[in-house]
Amino acid sequence: MVMVKNLLSYLFVGLAALLPRAFALGRYLTDDEANFWMRRSHAWLEAITRGDWAATAISTHPGVTTMWLGSAGLVLREALLDWGLLGGVDFPTALAFFRLPPVLAHVGGALLGYWMLRRLLPAPLALLAAALWALDPFFIGYSRLLHVDALAGTFATLSLLAACCALQRQAAPEAPPRAGAPWLVASGAFAGLAMLSKSPAVAVAPAVALAAWLAAWRRHGAPRPRAATIAALAVWGLAAAATVFALWPALWASPLDAYAELRTGVAVEGAQPHMTGNFFLGRRDEAPGPLYYAVALPLRLTPWGLVGVLLLPLAWRRAPAEGDYRPFLAALAAFAVIFVVALTPFPKKFDRYLVPIAPSLAILSAAGLYALAQTGRAAAAQRRGAALIAAICAAAMANAAWWHPYALLAYNQLLGGAPAGAATFRVGWSEGLEQVADWLNAQPDITGVAVTAERTTSLNPYLRRGAQADYPVDGQLHRENGYVVVYIAQVQGGPPPPPFNRFYGAAVPLHTVRLHGVDYAWIYQVPPPVAHARPADFGPDLALLGYDQEEEEAQPGQPVEIELTWQAQDRLTEDYWLFAHLVGPDGRRFAQIDQPYQTSQWKPGRFVAAELPFPLPADLPVGTYRLLVGLYDPATGQRLPLAGAPAADPALSGPNALELLKLTVH
Repeated sequence: MVMVKNLLSYLFVGLAALLPRAFALGRYLTDDEANFWMRRSHAWLEAITRGDWAATAISTHPGVTTMWLGSAGLVLREALLDWGLLGGVDFPTALAFFRLPPVLAHVGGALLGYWMLRRLLPAPLALLAAALWALDPFFIGYSRLLHVDALAGTFATLSLLAACCALQRQAAPEAPPRAGAPWLVASGAFAGLAMLSKSPAVAVAPAVALAAWLAAWRRHGAPRPRAATIAALAVWGLAAAATVFALWPALWASPLDAYAELRTGVAVEGAQPHMTGNFFLGRRDEAPGPLYYAVALPLRLTPWGLVGVLLLPLAWRRAPAEGDYRPFLAALAAFAVIFVVALTPFPKKFDRYLVPIAPSLAILSAAGLYALAQTGRAAAAQRRGAALIAAICAAAMANAAWWHPYALLAYNQLLGGAPAGAATFRVGWSEGLEQVADWLNAQPDITGVAVTAERTTSLNPYLRRGAQADYPVDGQLHRENGYVVVYIAQVQGGPPPPPFNRFYGAAVPLHTVRLHGVDYAWIYQVPPPVAHARPADFGPDLALLGYDQEEEEAQPGQPVEIELTWQAQDRLTEDYWLFAHLVGPDGRRFAQIDQPYQTSQWKPGRFVAAELPFPLPADLPVGTYRLLVGLYDPATGQRLPLAGAPAADPALSGPNALELLKLTVH
């Protein structure tokens, strides 16, 4: 029975880690994947295939594990194609193959972490810690990507867990002199993988050293580390160095090039504000100050995660005398603190840089929540603890499902959720642009016009064949431009650059992509060219752009073909009528028509071309005439008020009439 429960607990952790990461894996493409990591994985695989080891010094992060895993996805995809097990590959499927190996690495990391947590913590606490790790939406969002931050977090956490297992083994009374050495080697190897993922993961080293120092102090009652402790740390460091050397071929052939890449990442890229700017606390801020991560941490925690972290002092006080896990908690907390402190001086800041400490914070929060459940008598505490763990796990599963597949937007609901995150930090890594593409793909004219957008590399892969999005050149729209896409990152803290500023806040969007209560993208129709601009507003919701006329001169008895271009600026519930009056030089009305418009069916933001075939009387005298137009409600006869252009003399055609054009009749 115990074995069955254990197996079920592993199954639960595995599914909790797998399901929110594996579903809809090709849903959207982030900027860094589109611009860097997919191409780098191709370059990595080519370099490995031809044995050009020096060419694997590709990224400053260094992102070695990311490129290994991305290459594995490429190899798997090609193998399935060669074996005939996979048909044609569309872009979402190709992207899913890139992301699948990292996802499996995170799932395996969560299971392995749970196995080690069971050695370090009481079984219920270990299960809660693993569940919160697996179901943390902030961590889920980034562990679904072909990227570096989450991999650094998984490997760094495994390194800390393995180091604590080693120290626990060494502390056992019957432990032999070299007890825990395999765990130390494993910890060093995981640390090497973390550093190969992203260089700031080097913060795991002082955290492991602190854990070893605390363990030695408790074991020997002396604050100074003994030779055994120094030897253990040396083993750990050698294992980390060996892993880095073994898995980064550039170190075999050209270590100086590899070092130059790393130095560029830390000393050059990290020391400069981000090239595309930043946003913090409601305004554009190129280099946010030391308050940045102090604000980001609580906002990126779950509601129960925040409560659990605040309860850590209780967990510290209530730790059992036998099986005391406080050194383990201290190591995790030290890693989180060291990591944040190390990041803070750099001007280049994003809240996603906190991803590597997310598993540590999940485990720490689990300890705080578990301590709360253990208050009171033992039997009652046990029942209460089981109920609390079940409730938190259920809430965590529901929360992960709520944010799916846009877990990148996950912010603490207690502090305002996604809207608070968008008001505080720069958001938008191209999530939602696949919905923009879905809408554009449904437009019948999309293959005949161009789309102007900023995030073209993340939008184009989802557009159907024949459609194309382009970046504006010198702030100008492209020829044959039909649509403009404005994205949230362009408008945080101020208006977007040209030509997007001509649309955002100044025109009515045809469609808005809204994610978790936040508008992320706006799609505008570009005004079609008109031969004669005649801008005017009729009422609050109808605008005239201008008109086209086939013939500038007219003949009596022949119709004048005019095409008016309109735009509804909001949803209309009425069908209005157009009146057109032909007024002679003497002010006399010679002809008129009333034409119904199905304005209730006009989509807000969409430009509508409406024909106005105006018949001229056969006995119309030669001369110059004025064509006056306006709109009215047929039910009441009330005309829509004219604005934005001067009204004609009411004596000629009544109030709110616009002089559209002059017509010469021969």
